[in-house]
Amino acid sequence: VCFNPGSLIYDSRNLLALTAIQGGYDYVFWLDSDMVVPKDALTKLLDDALNWFRYSKLVMVSGLYVKKTIPTTPVLFDRVDPPYEKDGKLMKAMHEYTDYPHGDVFSIEGCGFGCVLTDVSLLKEVFEKFGPAFAPFPWAGEDVAFCYRVKQLGWNMYCDSNVRCGHIGSFEYTDRLPMAPGGDADEKH
Repeated sequence: VCFNPGSLIYDSRNLLALTAIQGGYDYVFWLDSDMVVPKDALTKLLDDALNWFRYSKLVMVSGLYVKKTIPTTPVLFDRVDPPYEKDGKLMKAMHEYTDYPHGDVFSIEGCGFGCVLTDVSLLKEVFEKFGPAFAPFPWAGEDVAFCYRVKQLGWNMYCDSNVRCGHIGSFEYTDRLPMAPGGDADEKH
C-alpha cells in the first residue's frame, strides 16, 4: 500500500507508477480517496486481468463509477481523441460511454482512475514511449491523457461493470441515480 497525498494528482500518479516500476511489482490498483468500492473490487479486477477467457491478457481494467453530478454519467469513454478544428471552432472529440453493457467486461477508450487496475509493464511502456505517463493535456486530465497514450500504443482498455463503485461528494453518487439523457438507469440492471 502506497499513498502520496498533498501533491498534484498527476505528479502523485507518476511517482506512484515509478515506485511500482522500480519495485518490480506486477499491478497497480489505483483507488481515489473519494471512492466507495466493493470489498472484492481488487480480486475481481485481478481475475479479469489474469483469467478473462475472451482475452489473452487485460493490461488495464476499470470498475464502474459515475461523475458527481445529477443527472450523472459514467466516468467512461468510448471515444478519446484530441479536439479538432471545424469552421474555425475547436470541437470536442471525446465521447462519454453511457450505453455500456451491464454485468460484463467490455472495451473502452478511456476512464477515470478512481478504481482501475493497471499492469506495471503497461506503465513502463507508456513512460518509455511518452515520458511522464500521467502528464495532462490541455484537453484531458491526467487519467484520460494516460488512456490516450495507451490507445496510441495499440493496447485495449476494459471496464468490468460488475465492479460497481460509489463516488463520494455531497452524498454517494452511484449508477443507480438518474442518468443523463442517453444514459441507462438502474432498471436495466
